[in-house]
Amino acid sequence: MFRKGARWWYRPALRPPLDLAAQTAEVVFTAQTSLASAQAFYADLKGRLAAYGRSEASLKIMPGVFIVVGQSQAEAEEKFDAFQQLVEPEVGVALLGRMLGNFDLSGYPLDGPLPQLPLTDSGQRSRQQLLSELAEREHLNLAQLGRRIAGGRGHYSLIGTPTQIADQMQAWFEQRAADGFNVLVPHLPGGLEDVARHVVPELQRRGLFRTHYQGSTLREHLGLARPNNPYFS
Repeated sequence: MFRKGARWWYRPALRPPLDLAAQTAEVVFTAQTSLASAQAFYADLKGRLAAYGRSEASLKIMPGVFIVVGQSQAEAEEKFDAFQQLVEPEVGVALLGRMLGNFDLSGYPLDGPLPQLPLTDSGQRSRQQLLSELAEREHLNLAQLGRRIAGGRGHYSLIGTPTQIADQMQAWFEQRAADGFNVLVPHLPGGLEDVARHVVPELQRRGLFRTHYQGSTLREHLGLARPNNPYFS
């Protein structure tokens, strides 16, 4: 409760984000860096739907996935490395600071570790935890972490052949880690063209991606029911 001028007004406590999503969301984008963490998030959020009278099919969870395609693993990694070299270290670190909650990291050495930063409640808390764990797990210094997130923004990275990429996407889909994906690429339009020309046909051969549209709206493409409109019958 707060006093504003001569009046008192009340601001109710905000619901935890996952509860809010379980009650109201139809599509949730999320950043996960491993199959295990994606499965845990998926199970947690889907498990909350019944409390609000909703089925699992009423909400789609779509993790971000950063894709670089090559005809061989070596070619894909070479393309990825070339894009990484285009990121100036100071630019990557500045972007990293904004993603961590608007921290100024310019005073820290580029070849040093990510400094211990206080977790905030600015809406960036989950991203702070994700990037801190990524830096620790892969032993990335500040400049390396900045370069890494400049392309994929901390999302799961798939760098390889169409078959290798499709294998991972299929595993996430079939093992209850994702209902679909929010695809990120290092450059436009070529990055998306690579995915459309090489990865999508492989997914179609596996029966995991549509070959034609059955509706005319995004809601229909995602298999989401149209909500009832109380003002229209």
